[in-house]
Amino acid sequence: MSEQELIGWLLDGDVSIQYQTNRDLLNINNPGLQKRISSEGWGQQFLSKRKENGHWGVAFYQPKWTSSHYTLLDLRNLNISQDNRIIKDTIELTLNTCKAGDGGIMLN
Repeated sequence: MSEQELIGWLLDGDVSIQYQTNRDLLNINNPGLQKRISSEGWGQQFLSKRKENGHWGVAFYQPKWTSSHYTLLDLRNLNISQDNRIIKDTIELTLNTCKAGDGGIMLN
């Protein structure tokens, strides 16, 4: 597979892969493409699984792999826009309700 074919293949993938390909391989800044991550593909799928309590799991760290902590990391790795309201709301919820007495985040 040639470099051009590989880039074409990547650009046919999920919108988050398209964004990263443009940014990292083609040196093209496309904020509009990044904003689409929250409404299409993997980003939209992650966001749609958020529960009414404001978390993806039971709490910020529970259960481990489906908790808000790991979901937020996955969304960050997908390069979701920092301006996304769901992300901001979850972080605010965590800071306001999950703070432990020592200043850290409660485990449950």
